[in-house]
Amino acid sequence: MTCKHCGASLTPEEKVCSYCRCAVEEEEKIPMPGTLPTEIRLMPPFQQRTMAPATAAPHHKKAALIMCLLGFFGISGLHRLYTGKIGTGLLWLFTFGLFGLGTLIDLILILVNNFYDKDGNQLL
Repeated sequence: MTCKHCGASLTPEEKVCSYCRCAVEEEEKIPMPGTLPTEIRLMPPFQQRTMAPATAAPHHKKAALIMCLLGFFGISGLHRLYTGKIGTGLLWLFTFGLFGLGTLIDLILILVNNFYDKDGNQLL
């Protein structure tokens, strides 16, 4: 150990520096570069989103899928209103699903189980 104030070498038992008489503070253990603490586990981004949610959404995937398909027949945004996304649901309704592109993206997200309600719960 070294004193943070004067840089003197100290034994681990010393609580006061023998040179500058300052209180010795315990050094924090810093992990070596490139190593992670054992309690942290990193996952690739694609696995983080595909994990099961903590709570299931009160909305059904099949109902949202049918409402999304209605977007291709002129009634866009119903699936977003159904899942509680009022702002984007109205935007989809008045812009015909962002000119069909937003509806197509939402349809793909619903089919691959990656569409979430306003609270972040996955549709089941």
